[in-house]
Amino acid sequence: MGLRDLLGMRAYADAIDAATAELTGSSVSLPVQVGPSSWAADGDALAAVVWTDLVGGTNTLLTRAAAIAIPAVARQRHLLCGTIARCPLRVVDGPTNTLVPASSWRWAHRTDGPVHPYHRMLWTVDDLLFHGWSLWRATRGWADPSSATRPLLSAERIPWERWDTDAAGRIQVDGELVGADEVIVIPGPHEGILSFGAGAIRRTIDNLDAAANAARNPSAYLELHYVGDKPLNPDEKAQLIADWAAARRGENGGVAYTNKAIELREHGSHEAHLLIEGRNADAVDMSRLVSSPAAMADATNAGASLTYETTEGRNAEFIDYGVGLYMDAIAARLSMDDVVPRGQRTTFDTTELRAVAPAGTGPQSDD
Repeated sequence: MGLRDLLGMRAYADAIDAATAELTGSSVSLPVQVGPSSWAADGDALAAVVWTDLVGGTNTLLTRAAAIAIPAVARQRHLLCGTIARCPLRVVDGPTNTLVPASSWRWAHRTDGPVHPYHRMLWTVDDLLFHGWSLWRATRGWADPSSATRPLLSAERIPWERWDTDAAGRIQVDGELVGADEVIVIPGPHEGILSFGAGAIRRTIDNLDAAANAARNPSAYLELHYVGDKPLNPDEKAQLIADWAAARRGENGGVAYTNKAIELREHGSHEAHLLIEGRNADAVDMSRLVSSPAAMADATNAGASLTYETTEGRNAEFIDYGVGLYMDAIAARLSMDDVVPRGQRTTFDTTELRAVAPAGTGPQSDD
C-alpha cells in the first residue's frame, strides 16, 4: 500500500469521524437545567411576549429598546454594566487563593480584536440583564496533552441579534451551528427582565405615557357640551374635538374658541400623587427588578429618611446586593474547566470599588 493510499484512508476516516460527531450532536446547546425555563428551550416564550404586547394594554413592543427608554431602567443598567466592566478579571489558584501569572490568561485582560475587554464585559452584563444569556466566541490553542481541553487564547462577545437556537436548543451563530469549543455560553442569574419583569415594565411605560399626557394637557378630562338646537352629526363632532385638541397643543398658548352653542365642562384633572409618587414607585420597582438598591436610581423607599447611610456603606451595599448577583454568575461560568485549568477559578477584583478616597487634611493649594 502506497503513501497516497494511506493518506486517502486517513482523509476518509477523518470525514467519517466528522460526520459521526455531527450526527451525535457535537454542536453546543444551551444548558436547559439553568433557570426554570429559558426562552431557547421554549420557542413560544418570545412569541407569547410579542403577542401580549400587540393585543394587550400597550402598543409598545416589549423589547430592550422599549425597556432602556425608561429612565429608571437606563440608570440602573448604566450603573450595573459600567461598574462591573470597571472591575478587572483575575484568575487565582483555588486552594491557595493566589494570583496565577497573567501570561496564562491573557484573554481576560487583553484582546486582539477591535473591542476592548471593558466593552466586552459591559455588553455581556447588558445581555444577562435584559435577556438572561450571553455568548462569547472562543479562540483556542492546541490541546494540552495532560487534558482533553484546548486552552483559551482569546474571547469576544457575539452580539445578541447574531445568535439564536434551533428547535433542538442548539446554538446558531449567523444561522450556522457552532461547536462546543467555539463558543462560551454564559447563563445569567435570572431569565432576563424582559421575561419575568414584563408586567412591571408595561405598567411603568403606561405611567410614563400618563405623565407625558399630563404635561401636554394639564386639564385632563374636558367635555365640549353642545347646547345648540341642531344636533351635530358624527363627522361634525369628530371635527370639533379634533380642532379643540389641536388648539390646546398649538403655538397660541392653548387658546381655543367656543360659540354660544358650546359649553366647556371640566371633569377633573390628573392626580398629582400618581404622577410624582407613582413615578418614584416605578423607579423603586425597576430597581427591585434588576436587583439593585433603589437609592442608586435616585428613588426613595418608604422610611428612607430615617436611615443614615454613608457613601462607603452605600457602595458596599451596591456591590454585595446589586452587582454581586451578576458578577458571581459570570465568574462562575468563567471558572469552568473549558475556560481555566482545573483547580483555578476566575474572579472580579473589586478593590477599587470598595476603596473610598480619604478626605484631604492639608491646606488647600492652587493648581
